[in-house]
Amino acid sequence: MRCKWLGILLIATFFALPSPGVCGLRERRIDTQVVAVYVTKKVLSYHKPWKSPNFVATRGTGFFFRDRTVFPDDESLILTNAHVVSDAQKIEISNGREKRRYQAHPVGICHVADFAVLRLDPEETKAYEKRNGRIVPLPLGDSDRLRVGDKVLGWGYPLGGERISKSEQGEINRIEVGRYAYSHESWLMVQASLQQNPGNSGGPIFKGDKVVGIAFQGIRATDRINYFIPIGLVKHLMPLLNHPNLVPRWRWVLQHMFPQLKAYYHLGANDGGVLVNYLIPGGGPYTFGLRNNDILMEIDGNPIDDFGDVFFKPLGQRISFTEVLNRKKVGDPLSLKVMREGSLVELKGEVTSGLPWLVPRIFGQANYFICGGIGFLELTQNSLRDLGKNGYSLRQQYLDKLPEQPYQKVVIVIEIFPEYGMLDTGSYLRKRVEKISGRDVLNIEQLYDTIESLKADGEKTALVSISNNVQLPINLETAPEKDAAIQKKYGILYMKTPGGFSK
Repeated sequence: MRCKWLGILLIATFFALPSPGVCGLRERRIDTQVVAVYVTKKVLSYHKPWKSPNFVATRGTGFFFRDRTVFPDDESLILTNAHVVSDAQKIEISNGREKRRYQAHPVGICHVADFAVLRLDPEETKAYEKRNGRIVPLPLGDSDRLRVGDKVLGWGYPLGGERISKSEQGEINRIEVGRYAYSHESWLMVQASLQQNPGNSGGPIFKGDKVVGIAFQGIRATDRINYFIPIGLVKHLMPLLNHPNLVPRWRWVLQHMFPQLKAYYHLGANDGGVLVNYLIPGGGPYTFGLRNNDILMEIDGNPIDDFGDVFFKPLGQRISFTEVLNRKKVGDPLSLKVMREGSLVELKGEVTSGLPWLVPRIFGQANYFICGGIGFLELTQNSLRDLGKNGYSLRQQYLDKLPEQPYQKVVIVIEIFPEYGMLDTGSYLRKRVEKISGRDVLNIEQLYDTIESLKADGEKTALVSISNNVQLPINLETAPEKDAAIQKKYGILYMKTPGGFSK
């Protein structure tokens, strides 16, 4: 179910945590197993992506771990957050005992659940162990055994110093499915009363002597309300690091039931379920067999209540039914029961892959191109963030909407260069491109291909129609010369997304 922004800003920074005299860690040199992660990263412009990137230095936390199933021969693996190492040009690790840094490389990044796996090369591993002793990976525990009220601890390298830091013991306050600040996807998260410290993102959270989570985000306006990624989610998604298409990201609009709505659909007072308001045609739930106005009543034998929750035995509590789906991958068996037009229908099959949002969160280069002096951009949550107040109307119109057809995206006019020949461009910028020479625009790739097709057919002009049928003609005959001049004058490396448009 889609999450609504409630004015609460989640930020991807986080905790510092506990002490060597607890958790059974007395004999382990924790300051060599939990490391500081130093990153030089590329900062892209998402609203004018043809501009050269900036570079910034950031820091987070990571820790050595072992996974015999996915990485049977690796002894120098490090877990951290995806947001710590995303767009990294250089990654180094260090610890609380020495100042030397060791180069690390990403093995895989799970953007949707905000974790990443790094590796030290053999020579770097040898140098690290020579100075710090043999690497002893931290043991991973079972986060499904966590309960509200449990005490947890952790370690990290917050800003303001170079040495490892600890926090007071905290208590688990809540276990729920919520939106991850970095990916804007909804996954299981655990809230704990641990002190928030920027720089501790990626640090281990302990219960007893085992890691049960990874620190990753908190709420800016509060103190000691922080969250960690349950290690069980990391274990589940670890095999899919290089197969992100196997993560079933179903998109839908669902509605909680209430007495009048139940009466309309002839449900009994004790019947539970949620109403399916909207599915993307061709999207995951649609191809599985769901339809608009179905009432989803049961998932894998778990009855769904009026608020979309099930009693989930692994966690020993009620939680959003989407947690059942989140624990599967594309191709796994799934069973649903729905009420459709007054009849109970059972749907059985394999989990299907989902489709992107109308305005997605991306983790790489934006989709754009420049033609005839006009810059076109595929709208993303990243570009809305970069636009700030200028993107307010776009955010209001499109952020919470699902596409009407597969791979539909919002394309906007983001720049009209002086070479186009227009003095006042303000009223044309940040407007949605709706048609090109009378043809509907599905996404930026289709827009680009249509313009290229018009050129190949010998058309002299392409007519771009933006919101309210406002029109911008492009002279296709003079466009190549004009764009070459723009590229040279403004020092633009690429006039379209390098490597091709991404879906």
